[in-house]
Parts: sequence; structure tokens; C-alpha cells
Amino acid sequence: MKTMLICALLAGAAPVFAATPVEPMDLYRISQVNAVNVSPNGKQILFTRNYADVATDTRMNEIWLGNLDGDRFSRQLLIPASAKAGSFAWSPDGSRIAYVAPWLGKPQIWTMALSDGIARVLTTGKIGADDLRWSPDGKRIAFVGRVDAAPRKIGGMPEKPEGANWAPPPKIISDFSWRADGQGFFTAGADQLFVIDAGGGSPVQVTKGDSDQIMGHPEWSRDGTTIIYPANMRDGADNMGREMDLWKVAASGGTPVQLTDTRGTEEDPQISPDGGSLAYVGTLDTPGFYAQDDLWVMPAGGGTAVNLTKALDRPIIAYHWADDGRGLYVQYNDVGLTRVAYIPKSGLKTAADAKIVVPEVGGTRLYLPSAGGAFSYGGGVFAYTSSFSDRPAGLGVSRGAKPVASVDFNSEWRAGKLVGKLEPVHYKATVPLANGSLPMIDGWVVYPPNFDPAKKYPFALEIHGGPNGDYGPYFSITHQLYAAAGYIVLFTNPRGSIGYGEAFANGIDKTYPGNDHSDLMAGVDMMETKPFVDKRNLFIGGGSGGGVLTTNAIAKTDRFRAAAALRPVTDWTVQVLTADGTALFGNYWMNGKPWEHHEDYWRRSTLSMVGSVKTPTILIEGDEDWRTPIAQTEAYYQALKINGVPTEMVRLIGAGHGMGRPSQWLQTNLTVIDWYNRFKLK
Repeated sequence: MKTMLICALLAGAAPVFAATPVEPMDLYRISQVNAVNVSPNGKQILFTRNYADVATDTRMNEIWLGNLDGDRFSRQLLIPASAKAGSFAWSPDGSRIAYVAPWLGKPQIWTMALSDGIARVLTTGKIGADDLRWSPDGKRIAFVGRVDAAPRKIGGMPEKPEGANWAPPPKIISDFSWRADGQGFFTAGADQLFVIDAGGGSPVQVTKGDSDQIMGHPEWSRDGTTIIYPANMRDGADNMGREMDLWKVAASGGTPVQLTDTRGTEEDPQISPDGGSLAYVGTLDTPGFYAQDDLWVMPAGGGTAVNLTKALDRPIIAYHWADDGRGLYVQYNDVGLTRVAYIPKSGLKTAADAKIVVPEVGGTRLYLPSAGGAFSYGGGVFAYTSSFSDRPAGLGVSRGAKPVASVDFNSEWRAGKLVGKLEPVHYKATVPLANGSLPMIDGWVVYPPNFDPAKKYPFALEIHGGPNGDYGPYFSITHQLYAAAGYIVLFTNPRGSIGYGEAFANGIDKTYPGNDHSDLMAGVDMMETKPFVDKRNLFIGGGSGGGVLTTNAIAKTDRFRAAAALRPVTDWTVQVLTADGTALFGNYWMNGKPWEHHEDYWRRSTLSMVGSVKTPTILIEGDEDWRTPIAQTEAYYQALKINGVPTEMVRLIGAGHGMGRPSQWLQTNLTVIDWYNRFKLK
């Protein structure tokens, strides 16, 4: 009887499953926190859970509410993904939230009192809303809305008869900038500043004009009488790649007054708690390839601005005033990480004076291990995306340096997975910077699950884009899939990367692609010395700027068995004249107009080097990518075909520069792995 009972209990016990490597469908099983917002009193936190929905193949956002009672933390789902909500903001007293969600075909403002949890749509007009800011008394909301204009028509064109099936009308383009990646072709109209009563009513248009009058979020003065906002109203604004000023206007409307006139960008304005100072993120308009964002403070009514973070020499991502107004909490890139530090209002004398309060904010790109993430502050509480190397970002909550709560939506998934180990590496560059120094290059290696150093593994170098971007010690579905396929993966931060100082980021100024190639190859040289790296099977790939450096590398060396160039720039003339960043690329990345500097443009175009390429190369590109338009991929593919180099072109239908829907990212990853496997020596 006892034996039968034991057998019955064992039969009913939950089965024990062995952990398995990361697989493609895991993209639909994992999720991450990617936005956070602490209430003014620090007792509640809004945060999003972002995931890929397998049924619709889209990325979805849930909005969660965290409640902090002392050191006790609870959470609840507040707004489901079906609402498609985002851009949320707390009312000043913390009793209500406002957010943007679709209604009648356009994004509209909704409000919710947390006491009843009932969502109410505030705007129901034809104006799409974004960038919400409550007034200090909580009675009004300022927002950015687009006012549509009628599209131009061909003069004398007869009207289509009712019921007739005519061709669509043409797009008549006369603006300098006329389409953008992820948006497509611009519609006629202009972005304007609006104000609406939080209790309801019709929104009031505060700014006027046929061109965009606002280019970022608004900020209220402490007395609620005026609104500050960024805009570029200068003559020739369209062809200014780095220009934005701060303006102020009466909340009731009127003539805007310019607050800043520095050549460069001034944006993200925030008024100090006492209302006397105005902080903003600013970039000086230098001729260099890269211009670094700093944190500046000036009198709220106008006057001389002071750069608080010049000594830090790191790009500023976001910031928040401290409660007493004597300093600010600042998020910035630093050697592959992002951190939050306290900066006194008087500014830093040395970088060491920055007091770190959040040592590491988790990156939220998911597909690739880029630094970034989000942080928020309120009532002495910090909330931020938490950092993991073996799973996507969660939520971290702390008071000062003391962690008090966390959320990890992926703990159960992680328990059942064999995730490739991530290890940092460092090596010295072989070519000096302009100042003569040989910098150390940071990198990270992902090993296959169950890695055995006694065995040999194929090796893949994966290069980040930007090129003024970075990689860091974060989870990446891409690199984990490569590792699960048996590859050792190296990703690095060569010169041009951010978070190492402005001089390092400008180490490619007017030479890109240039000596960043030597930094990459030094990393490959280092890995080739490892006994577990199969020197016969080296591979190279990267996207965007990484695609540039991939096509550059295979023109200079035949050491790689195969290459994968994703959304590359291969012809700088085509890039400058057809991409959505003409003002930036033409004025700062290159030496001038292509017809005046044709030799330099062609010399730096990897299409000019294609005759030297022997490496089998696959090219992957979205056919609606307006950042690095697909014509360059097509040209490079055809050139390889003409030269008899093994090649294929994979066109992602309807995808932009971000590579489209979740399944299209898997298409990209698995295409690269398959291509490498085809040319891998046994």
C-alpha cells in the first residue's frame, strides 16, 4: 500500500525539464521594461512591459503601476496592450495620469484617475497628440499636435467621377525634407503647440505657422503663465543638421520669444523647482562628425548658459532636477554602460566630481546590446531599467544607492534556458588617434552554451551601427542565437563609438570608414590567439554603420570565410542625396557637396572598393528603409554578381531601417547564421 502511494505521488509530480539554448521563438516569449515614470511623491511608478505578440507579429506595450509603501512593493497591470497606450505623464499631485492612445483613427489624449482606474478620452478631434505636459496646478495639459493641410493638386486636373477607378494622385514634393525612416512620406501640415483643459473642452492652438513650430516636448513655467519649447525658426532651417533654439510663449497664445540663440541644439527644457533656472540638453554646432550633448543651465527668463557637464566628457541622455534644485540627476553613456549621477547646479570641475547614484541602467534595444535604457526620479526614488547580460531589462527601484524593489518578467524563462556566457575583453588599438594616443578598445565575447575551451569554435565579429553608437554588456537575442548556433561572437566599441569622450567619437571625422577598421581587426587578431577559436572559420557582419564597416573590411582583407552586410551605406553620394538625414550627412559627415567633392565621396564609398572583394557576402535590407536607402544595397549586390563573388540579397518587405516586424528580425538573424554555415569549413 505504501509502495503504491509513493508510485502514485511520483507519477503526479511535475516533470523536470533540461535547460535548452536560446531559440528563435524565444523572441516571442521574452519581454522587457522599456519606459519608467516615478510619481512626484515617489510612492508610485508607471512602467511598461514590452513584448512581441506572436499572433500579430508586432511589438506591444502594457502599462503597469507599481506601488511603493516603505520598502514593500506591489505591482498591477493598469492599461492592457490592446489599448496601444504610450507617452504617459503624472499629474502634479500624483492622483491622475495622462497618456496617448488611438481613438477614431488618430492618437488622442486620455486621462485616468487612479482612484477609479477608468480611462476617459480627452481629445477627440482630427489632431494627433503627443509629448504631454501637465500644468503645475494640474488644470491644463500642453501637448504637440499636427495640423494637417490639404495636399497640393495639379492645376487643371479634372475631378475623378464618382465610382471611377483612377490612379492615385501624385505626391508633389517641394520641401527640403520629405520623408523619414519609420514614418514614410510626410503629409502636408505642421506640428503646433496646443493647450487643453484637463477636465475637457476644445484644445487651443498656441503657435501658428505653415512649418513645424515645435520640435520636442513643452515645459510650463512654475506659475503656469508661459510655456517653453524647442524649435528651429531660423532661415534655411531645413538644411541645418544641428540647430534648435528654445522659445517661450504665453500659455494663452501670442508672439513667441526666443530664449537661446547659440548655434547648435538646445532641447529637453526643464524648469528648476523654484522656477528661477532653466536646464536643457545642448550641443554646440561644431564642424566635426560628432557633437556631444551636454547639460546646460541658464536663468529661466533668459541669459548666459553654463555647461555643467563639460568636464564629464560624456553624452547626456536624460536628466531630472533634484528636489531642492541645488543639483540634477543625469543619465549618460560611459564605456559601454549608461549611468545616473548627481551633478551640482554649479557644474563639475572634474569628471570624478559626478556622484553616481545608479551605477548601471539596463539597455532596452533587445535585438542588439546597445547601451541606453530609461530612468526617472521623484520624491527621493529612482526607477530605471535594470541591467542583465542573460535576459532582457527589468525594473529597478532605489532610494539613493539603496535598492528597494525590482521586477524581472523573464525569471521563469531564464530558468529554463542555457544562455551563452558574456565576458568583457580589452585590447589596445594599433593606430593612434589624432592626439597620438593608442586607446584601449572595449569589447565583449559571447560563448556558445556549454562552451568547452578544449574544443574549437567558429568565430563571428559583429559590428555596431551609428557609427556614433555603442555596445555594452547587455542581453541580445541576435548574439544569443549566433552563440546557440555554435559561434563565438565578439562585439566591440571601435573609435567613433560614444561614451569614451568626444575626441574618441570624432576619431573617424571626415575619414569614415577609416581607422575604425584597424580597431576591429585588432580585436580579431586578439581572438585568433585563443586556442578555442577556429582560425579557418572567421566571419564578419554588422548593420547600418556596421554594414559600412563590413563592406569596408572585406575590401581590405580576405581573412573571413563569409560576410553579412545589413542595411549598409555603399555610395555616399546616393546616401547624402536620398536618405532622411541630408542636412546631417552632407554638412558634417562629408567635406561638402558631392558634386564639389566627388573624389572624396567616391574614395570613402565601399562600392568603389568592390573590385577587391572576394568574400562571399549576403546583403539584407528593408525595402522601405529611408535611412540607408536600398538602392545602395542593390548596387553593391549587382557589382558582386558582375564580379562573380558569391552573394545573395534579402529584401525585407515593408521594413524600414529598424528591420521591420519581430519575425523579420528573426529572418535576418537566421539568414546570417545560414549564410555562415554554408561557407563554414568542417
